[in-house]
Amino acid sequence: MTDIPPDASYRRDLLIVIGLAASPLVALGCSRFAYALLLPAMRSDLGWTFTTAGLMNTLNAVGYLVGALGTAWVAARIGQHKAFVWSLVVTVLALAATAASSSLEVLLAVRTLLGIAGAGAFVLGGAITSTISRRHTAHRSAVLIGTYFAGGGVGIVASGLIVPAILDRFGAPGWPAGWLALAALAALGTAAATIAAYAAPTSPPAGAGARRAWVSGLGRLSSGYLLFGAGYIGYMTFIIALLTQVGLSARAIAGFWVVLGLAGAVSGQVWARLLGGARGGSAAAVLFVLLAVATGIPAVTSAPVPLYASGALFGLCFLSLVGAVTAAGRDAVAAEDTTAALSMLTTVFALGQVVGPWFTGVLADRTGGHQLGLGVSTGMLLVGAVLCRLQPPHESAPRALR
Repeated sequence: MTDIPPDASYRRDLLIVIGLAASPLVALGCSRFAYALLLPAMRSDLGWTFTTAGLMNTLNAVGYLVGALGTAWVAARIGQHKAFVWSLVVTVLALAATAASSSLEVLLAVRTLLGIAGAGAFVLGGAITSTISRRHTAHRSAVLIGTYFAGGGVGIVASGLIVPAILDRFGAPGWPAGWLALAALAALGTAAATIAAYAAPTSPPAGAGARRAWVSGLGRLSSGYLLFGAGYIGYMTFIIALLTQVGLSARAIAGFWVVLGLAGAVSGQVWARLLGGARGGSAAAVLFVLLAVATGIPAVTSAPVPLYASGALFGLCFLSLVGAVTAAGRDAVAAEDTTAALSMLTTVFALGQVVGPWFTGVLADRTGGHQLGLGVSTGMLLVGAVLCRLQPPHESAPRALR
């Protein structure tokens, strides 16, 4: 049988990854980040404090942690593709369920479930993409990984167009309609990701150490990723509330969110050369520093132009930083341990996210604003940059072709 030409193989794999990119669209754009758009309306309609609002995303992160810990085990038991698809389906159902109750207890439970399912979808989609990317040159591998994570940016853009329009029409009591619209968008994304998943190759069977809680050789990278989880999530949880607090109009806030999402959607192409030439955690360190700058801007100014610049820079960096860490983790382990390594990295990432929203919310309640919390987040991201820069390349891992 004649081998498929390299260019044809790459084009086919790129189409598959574009379909898989619907997974971060669902798990991040619709489930995790769109909460920031709905938070001001839910606070107003339900009478929440910022601490309660932060608790919603803290429990979402707890669920994300549970999902990350269990993803490799579930995938080994029922199959990678089946676990991936079911994670997406549960996410769609939980998004719809968020619209069904105003009870804090119910909403907290559903938000936790969204974290569990979202982690499964995100980790497994990343593992499938990583398996595909191993077959290509360094630059093409970086493009494939960047394309996958760019799906989160597309989801942010879509939610930024849909949710503010709904709230503008129905006001704060219209937040359940916002969640229903997100569930409908997630259902379309799930269909696309399912088709792509079953067209993709499976990862190699799990190795003997695949279920270990800690994969050796990733200590510094994991520590930096922990700080990323704690540092970035405060921004994504409360930035819309901050923009509302400083007096930006609803149209201006929606524009900010779309700018952030568009930047995220193209970030994979912007940083492909950086990621393709990276060794160890070097690319992640660069993106950490830029993300710290983006996070620090709202801590020192409320002027619209710098705030928009913050959103654009944040969007350019945060999804690609996940891609940079994923690529570094992938190259540090054997192929059969890819899912376990990504699950471990997602676990420490989730640990950071557990603390971030709650802590930022407490600071906001005590100070009457979000600037101090964002300043603390900036500091954590700078420390994370140092840790990732110290992560050495894994010399035994095969280097992709240049």
